[in-house]
Amino acid sequence: MRTQRDTSMKQMPLTIENRWDILYRDFPEIYDEFAAVPKDPEPLQVLMSRFDFHNKIVADIGAGSGASAFEFARIAKQVIGVEIEDAMRELAERERVRRGVSNIEFRQGDGRKIPLPDNSVDIVTGITLAIYPVEGYRDFAREAARITVNDGLILMIDITPGYYGGELVHVIGDESTVDARQNEILVKEFDFMYEDFDTNQEYGSLDKIVRTYGFIFGRNAIDHLRENNKTNILWRFRIHYKKIEK
Repeated sequence: MRTQRDTSMKQMPLTIENRWDILYRDFPEIYDEFAAVPKDPEPLQVLMSRFDFHNKIVADIGAGSGASAFEFARIAKQVIGVEIEDAMRELAERERVRRGVSNIEFRQGDGRKIPLPDNSVDIVTGITLAIYPVEGYRDFAREAARITVNDGLILMIDITPGYYGGELVHVIGDESTVDARQNEILVKEFDFMYEDFDTNQEYGSLDKIVRTYGFIFGRNAIDHLRENNKTNILWRFRIHYKKIEK
Protein backbone atom coordinates (compact mmCIF):
# COMPACT_ATOMS: atom_id res chain seq x y z
CA MET A 1 0.00 0.00 0.00
CA ARG A 2 1.35 3.43 -0.95
CA THR A 3 1.63 5.82 2.00
CA GLN A 4 3.23 8.79 0.23
CA ARG A 5 2.18 10.80 -2.77
CA ASP A 6 4.61 10.49 -5.69
CA THR A 7 4.58 12.89 -8.66
CA SER A 8 6.42 10.29 -10.75
CA MET A 9 3.31 8.06 -10.65
CA LYS A 10 0.97 10.84 -11.82
CA GLN A 11 0.19 11.88 -15.35
CA MET A 12 2.38 14.97 -15.55
CA PRO A 13 1.32 17.70 -17.99
CA LEU A 14 3.80 20.25 -19.29
CA THR A 15 1.91 22.95 -17.43
CA ILE A 16 -1.32 23.44 -15.48
CA GLU A 17 -1.80 26.92 -17.03
CA ASN A 18 -2.51 28.85 -13.80
CA ARG A 19 -4.89 26.25 -12.34
CA TRP A 20 -3.90 26.61 -8.69
CA ASP A 21 -6.75 24.34 -7.58
CA ILE A 22 -5.16 21.50 -9.57
CA LEU A 23 -1.72 22.39 -8.20
CA TYR A 24 -2.85 22.25 -4.57
CA ARG A 25 -4.88 19.07 -5.05
CA ASP A 26 -2.74 16.97 -7.39
CA PHE A 27 0.81 18.38 -7.33
CA PRO A 28 1.54 19.60 -3.79
CA GLU A 29 5.18 18.51 -4.11
CA ILE A 30 5.68 20.89 -7.03
CA TYR A 31 4.03 23.71 -5.08
CA ASP A 32 6.33 22.91 -2.17
CA GLU A 33 9.40 23.08 -4.43
CA PHE A 34 8.20 26.35 -5.96
CA ALA A 35 7.52 27.89 -2.54
CA ALA A 36 10.93 26.81 -1.24
CA VAL A 37 12.93 28.62 -3.95
CA PRO A 38 14.97 31.33 -2.16
CA LYS A 39 13.93 34.96 -2.41
CA ASP A 40 16.02 37.99 -1.52
CA PRO A 41 14.68 39.35 0.74
CA GLU A 42 12.54 36.48 2.02
CA PRO A 43 8.92 37.70 2.34
CA LEU A 44 8.39 35.96 5.69
CA GLN A 45 11.51 37.61 7.09
CA VAL A 46 10.22 41.00 5.92
CA LEU A 47 6.92 40.31 7.70
CA MET A 48 8.57 39.07 10.90
CA SER A 49 10.94 42.04 11.03
CA ARG A 50 7.97 44.39 10.71
CA PHE A 51 5.67 42.73 13.28
CA ASP A 52 6.40 40.98 16.61
CA PHE A 53 5.76 37.21 16.60
CA HIS A 54 7.71 36.47 19.79
CA ASN A 55 5.76 34.23 22.22
CA LYS A 56 2.52 34.74 20.27
CA ILE A 57 -0.22 32.26 19.42
CA VAL A 58 -0.52 32.31 15.63
CA ALA A 59 -3.22 30.94 13.33
CA ASP A 60 -1.70 30.46 9.87
CA ILE A 61 -4.65 30.22 7.49
CA GLY A 62 -4.07 28.45 4.19
CA ALA A 63 -0.91 26.95 5.67
CA GLY A 64 -0.29 24.75 2.64
CA SER A 65 2.69 22.45 3.11
CA GLY A 66 3.71 24.31 6.26
CA ALA A 67 6.59 26.57 5.16
CA SER A 68 5.21 29.68 6.84
CA ALA A 69 4.04 27.80 9.94
CA PHE A 70 7.52 26.33 10.51
CA GLU A 71 9.10 29.76 10.15
CA PHE A 72 6.69 31.39 12.61
CA ALA A 73 7.18 28.52 15.08
CA ARG A 74 10.84 29.43 15.54
CA ILE A 75 9.80 32.35 17.75
CA ALA A 76 6.04 31.99 18.34
CA LYS A 77 4.59 30.23 21.37
CA GLN A 78 2.23 28.13 19.26
CA VAL A 79 1.24 27.94 15.59
CA ILE A 80 -2.00 26.42 14.34
CA GLY A 81 -1.85 25.78 10.60
CA VAL A 82 -5.28 25.62 8.95
CA GLU A 83 -5.39 24.05 5.48
CA ILE A 84 -8.34 22.87 3.40
CA GLU A 85 -6.47 20.57 0.97
CA ASP A 86 -5.70 17.12 2.38
CA ALA A 87 -2.65 16.61 0.13
CA MET A 88 -1.01 19.82 1.34
CA ARG A 89 -1.80 19.11 4.97
CA GLU A 90 -0.32 15.60 4.66
CA LEU A 91 2.97 17.10 3.46
CA ALA A 92 2.96 19.57 6.33
CA GLU A 93 2.28 16.92 8.95
CA ARG A 94 4.99 14.60 7.61
CA GLU A 95 7.46 17.49 7.78
CA ARG A 96 6.36 18.37 11.31
CA VAL A 97 7.03 14.82 12.42
CA ARG A 98 10.36 14.72 10.58
CA ARG A 99 11.49 17.94 12.28
CA GLY A 100 10.13 16.94 15.68
CA VAL A 101 8.43 20.32 16.13
CA SER A 102 6.12 20.37 19.15
CA ASN A 103 4.59 23.87 18.98
CA ILE A 104 2.77 23.41 15.65
CA GLU A 105 -0.45 21.59 14.85
CA PHE A 106 -2.19 21.33 11.50
CA ARG A 107 -5.97 21.28 11.19
CA GLN A 108 -8.36 20.78 8.31
CA GLY A 109 -10.32 23.96 7.70
CA ASP A 110 -11.42 26.78 5.43
CA GLY A 111 -10.37 30.43 5.72
CA ARG A 112 -14.03 31.38 5.30
CA LYS A 113 -15.01 29.40 8.42
CA ILE A 114 -11.94 29.07 10.63
CA PRO A 115 -12.18 26.12 13.08
CA LEU A 116 -11.01 28.08 16.13
CA PRO A 117 -12.90 29.72 19.01
CA ASP A 118 -13.45 33.44 19.52
CA ASN A 119 -10.50 35.46 20.88
CA SER A 120 -8.14 32.47 20.82
CA VAL A 121 -5.05 33.76 18.96
CA ASP A 122 -2.79 36.80 18.97
CA ILE A 123 -2.04 36.87 15.24
CA VAL A 124 -3.83 35.55 12.17
CA THR A 125 -1.70 35.18 9.03
CA GLY A 126 -2.60 34.49 5.43
CA ILE A 127 0.48 34.01 3.23
CA THR A 128 -0.60 34.23 -0.42
CA LEU A 129 -3.93 32.91 0.83
CA ALA A 130 -6.09 31.77 -2.10
CA ILE A 131 -9.86 32.11 -1.68
CA TYR A 132 -12.26 31.63 -4.59
CA PRO A 133 -14.42 33.37 -5.46
CA VAL A 134 -12.64 36.53 -4.34
CA GLU A 135 -15.70 37.74 -2.40
CA GLY A 136 -14.78 35.05 0.13
CA TYR A 137 -12.14 37.42 1.53
CA ARG A 138 -15.00 39.18 3.28
CA ASP A 139 -15.72 36.01 5.24
CA PHE A 140 -12.01 35.56 5.95
CA ALA A 141 -11.68 39.12 7.30
CA ARG A 142 -14.67 38.62 9.62
CA GLU A 143 -13.52 35.19 10.78
CA ALA A 144 -9.95 36.36 11.36
CA ALA A 145 -11.22 39.26 13.48
CA ARG A 146 -13.47 36.88 15.43
CA ILE A 147 -10.67 34.55 16.51
CA THR A 148 -8.15 37.33 17.25
CA VAL A 149 -7.83 38.88 20.69
CA ASN A 150 -8.19 42.60 21.32
CA ASP A 151 -5.05 44.42 20.14
CA GLY A 152 -4.11 41.37 18.04
CA LEU A 153 -3.15 41.48 14.38
CA ILE A 154 -4.29 40.14 11.03
CA LEU A 155 -1.31 39.94 8.65
CA MET A 156 -1.31 38.90 5.01
CA ILE A 157 1.27 38.69 2.25
CA ASP A 158 -0.24 38.92 -1.21
CA ILE A 159 0.94 39.65 -4.71
CA THR A 160 0.69 43.37 -5.43
CA PRO A 161 -2.12 44.04 -7.93
CA GLY A 162 -0.74 43.99 -11.47
CA TYR A 163 2.18 41.66 -10.60
CA TYR A 164 0.61 38.20 -10.98
CA GLY A 165 3.54 35.93 -11.79
CA GLY A 166 5.99 38.70 -10.97
CA GLU A 167 7.83 40.49 -13.76
CA LEU A 168 6.46 38.09 -16.42
CA VAL A 169 2.84 39.14 -15.88
CA HIS A 170 2.58 40.43 -19.47
CA VAL A 171 4.22 37.29 -20.86
CA ILE A 172 1.83 35.07 -18.94
CA GLY A 173 -1.08 37.00 -20.41
CA ASP A 174 -3.34 36.51 -17.41
CA GLU A 175 -5.69 39.49 -17.17
CA SER A 176 -7.17 38.42 -13.85
CA THR A 177 -8.30 41.22 -11.55
CA VAL A 178 -8.40 38.97 -8.46
CA ASP A 179 -5.50 40.69 -6.68
CA ALA A 180 -6.98 44.14 -7.29
CA ARG A 181 -10.42 43.03 -6.12
CA GLN A 182 -8.96 41.37 -3.01
CA ASN A 183 -7.09 44.58 -2.21
CA GLU A 184 -10.26 46.64 -2.68
CA ILE A 185 -12.22 44.40 -0.29
CA LEU A 186 -9.54 44.42 2.42
CA VAL A 187 -8.66 48.11 2.22
CA LYS A 188 -11.95 49.80 1.41
CA GLU A 189 -14.37 47.51 3.24
CA PHE A 190 -12.29 46.28 6.21
CA ASP A 191 -9.81 49.14 6.76
CA PHE A 192 -6.61 47.16 6.23
CA MET A 193 -3.40 49.12 5.77
CA TYR A 194 -0.73 47.98 3.32
CA GLU A 195 2.86 48.37 2.19
CA ASP A 196 4.75 46.90 -0.79
CA PHE A 197 8.23 45.43 -1.17
CA ASP A 198 10.26 43.89 -4.00
CA THR A 199 12.16 40.61 -3.97
CA ASN A 200 14.19 38.46 -6.37
CA GLN A 201 13.53 34.72 -6.69
CA GLU A 202 16.56 32.78 -7.98
CA TYR A 203 15.98 29.20 -9.17
CA GLY A 204 19.58 28.39 -10.02
CA SER A 205 18.88 26.52 -13.25
CA LEU A 206 16.64 26.68 -16.31
CA ASP A 207 15.39 23.16 -15.65
CA LYS A 208 14.20 24.04 -12.16
CA ILE A 209 12.43 27.27 -13.13
CA VAL A 210 10.64 25.52 -16.01
CA ARG A 211 9.44 22.57 -13.91
CA THR A 212 8.14 24.79 -11.11
CA TYR A 213 7.38 28.36 -12.18
CA GLY A 214 6.75 27.37 -15.81
CA PHE A 215 4.64 24.37 -14.81
CA ILE A 216 2.38 26.68 -12.80
CA PHE A 217 2.21 29.80 -14.96
CA GLY A 218 1.86 28.34 -18.44
CA ARG A 219 3.32 27.66 -21.86
CA ASN A 220 4.01 31.33 -22.66
CA ALA A 221 6.11 31.59 -19.51
CA ILE A 222 7.99 28.38 -20.36
CA ASP A 223 8.78 29.61 -23.89
CA HIS A 224 10.02 32.95 -22.56
CA LEU A 225 12.21 31.33 -19.91
CA ARG A 226 13.80 29.01 -22.45
CA GLU A 227 14.30 31.66 -25.12
CA ASN A 228 16.02 33.98 -22.63
CA ASN A 229 17.80 31.30 -20.58
CA LYS A 230 16.22 32.97 -17.56
CA THR A 231 16.63 31.56 -14.04
CA ASN A 232 15.20 34.33 -11.82
CA ILE A 233 11.91 36.19 -11.34
CA LEU A 234 11.42 39.62 -9.77
CA TRP A 235 8.29 39.92 -7.63
CA ARG A 236 6.39 42.68 -5.86
CA PHE A 237 4.48 41.68 -2.74
CA ARG A 238 1.98 43.54 -0.58
CA ILE A 239 1.63 43.22 3.19
CA HIS A 240 -1.96 43.82 4.31
CA TYR A 241 -2.23 44.41 8.04
CA LYS A 242 -4.88 45.35 10.57
CA LYS A 243 -4.88 45.79 14.35
CA ILE A 244 -8.00 44.37 15.98
CA GLU A 245 -9.87 46.62 18.38
CA LYS A 246 -12.83 45.15 20.24
